[in-house]
Amino acid sequence: MLAANRRYLEFISTIEDDKAGTDKLNKISQPVEENDRNYRGFNFFDPQDEKLFESLVSGEFNISGFQNKDLRRRLSDRNSGQISRTMKRLRLHGLIKKVGHTYKYYLTALGKQIIALGLKLKQLYIIPTLSAQPAG
Repeated sequence: MLAANRRYLEFISTIEDDKAGTDKLNKISQPVEENDRNYRGFNFFDPQDEKLFESLVSGEFNISGFQNKDLRRRLSDRNSGQISRTMKRLRLHGLIKKVGHTYKYYLTALGKQIIALGLKLKQLYIIPTLSAQPAG
């Protein structure tokens, strides 16, 4: 019970601090540069990024992680090279981490938080609000 209360208080404290949330969202939406190469940020309104995020938080990857081939099965419109570049973007933005000496990756705490909350906000608030508004 104590651990559950602690986790709940941590969750509430991150929501009330708008600056921390804004910084996290800006972190993943801005381009990142590594070795004189730019990698674009992520957009929750881009259908390809949304499909990627839904695949990552599906739950099956929480236990044993995921590999390029696992994402290729879920994102059938992309080839191995495209998945590799996408995974590089995810890693540079701090959303996934690589397991040493393997080909497996896991979502980071930042990745789980941002992806889950971003998708939930979009589905529960943004889309219903827009559909309720009369076309003008």
